[in-house]
Amino acid sequence: MRLVSLHAPEAPGLGTLEADYLPAGFVAVLAPDSRVRRALHAALSGEAGPDASIVTSPRGPDPSLARLPDGLADRLRTGRGLADLDAVVEAGTRALAWLDGLDRIEAARGRLARLSGANRDGAPPPALVARMHELESAPAECARLEEALRRHREDDVEVAGDLEQATMEWLRERQDAETRLQAYRDRARELKARLRQMEEAAEATPCPTCGRPLADHFDTVLETFRDEWEGVVQDGSWWRRRREQLEGKPQSLQELESRALQLHAAALELAERVHAARALVDELDELRARVGPEPATGTTAPGESVARTVDDALAEAGRDVVAAARHRLLDRAAAYLLRLSAGRLLGFRLTSSGRTALVGPEVDLSTPPDEDGAAARLAVRLAAVECIHEAVGSRHAALVVGDPFDRLEESVKVRAADLLSERSRRNLVQVLLVTRGEVVDLVPEAFDGVLEYRRDATGGGLRPVPAGSGVIRLRA
Repeated sequence: MRLVSLHAPEAPGLGTLEADYLPAGFVAVLAPDSRVRRALHAALSGEAGPDASIVTSPRGPDPSLARLPDGLADRLRTGRGLADLDAVVEAGTRALAWLDGLDRIEAARGRLARLSGANRDGAPPPALVARMHELESAPAECARLEEALRRHREDDVEVAGDLEQATMEWLRERQDAETRLQAYRDRARELKARLRQMEEAAEATPCPTCGRPLADHFDTVLETFRDEWEGVVQDGSWWRRRREQLEGKPQSLQELESRALQLHAAALELAERVHAARALVDELDELRARVGPEPATGTTAPGESVARTVDDALAEAGRDVVAAARHRLLDRAAAYLLRLSAGRLLGFRLTSSGRTALVGPEVDLSTPPDEDGAAARLAVRLAAVECIHEAVGSRHAALVVGDPFDRLEESVKVRAADLLSERSRRNLVQVLLVTRGEVVDLVPEAFDGVLEYRRDATGGGLRPVPAGSGVIRLRA
């Protein structure tokens, strides 16, 4: 899920935080102070305060990831709450296993546990039958709400695209006005200095072309420079007014933002209603499983031994799913770790205690150093986010990388930037790297955009800086 803009009046540790536009691709967010970097990482991870206005693309959380428990998708995307390598591996493994069917296995074990404690006479309680009748319309209502949510999200995506384009046009015009105004100011300052020198030297002023004294041509040349200076001042005044006009957001852009926020709020409300409707459908399915289509009298519940056997089989299936998910995750992460370490670290293995160790040609680290641990966590997080979105067929994978990046060696930083840049052009729609900034000087071509945190009397904000890659279009 890509972050498009962020406006927070009370971001923890920062106060006011304004980010009018965050581009797609690999983007560096620069801040020299470690405390500010931690606060920025939290804000970009969704912890920007209760009154924050956050615009994402697509609007709201990806419904295909709603199955994941405990906010696993967001924790892997942002790295928040994942303090060490074992925590990252556990979160990534559980998320992949859940999408591979562990959720259904756990649900089946829960239903089996409830069924094994049913009434021995086999007759469903009247309350269950009555509840089933109440929920008969739940599937149709759920389907209606899901269709409404789908149509609403289509409108939301369209408005989000219009908003992004309008924001880019406004920022481009504002930057153009600022650049032109600065150019006119520089030229006016240069001409003013030239006029002052000419007035002091009078007819002895050297010709700007041949270097000889102007003599009788002094008045003519002086008048020419004065006319040019007045023209530059007049044009500069127009660009100053233009820049002041563009300082605030245009009315059309404000209306688009308002419309986008309304759609976002409505989409969230619909998503909550869909979630509640799905819960009712699940409840109806569970009741049908307990009661059965034609409940018969005189039957008995499954024997405890049968229930235990089935539960053991389900538990074994769950362990197999988890093992397969961990193997898939660490297999991809090993390829990234190999690249980050330039071949020094080859992959991962599980110790007898269940912890994750790093393996290399000449090393076997059950407790890796900080730098190796930071590189390993980055590799596993990147692999987990990609695998999760591939599993659900989503094209909105994103990543926020924070403090551990600056603890890497310089050569590892360069390789990490190249890797993240490459993955942002393939599988990830956006990678936000919160960093001190040395890596931008080392490999500026890796970045699609660079933002710098700046603070003034009105608060702080993320402002674009002229760095990173660019596009030059030549027209005949």
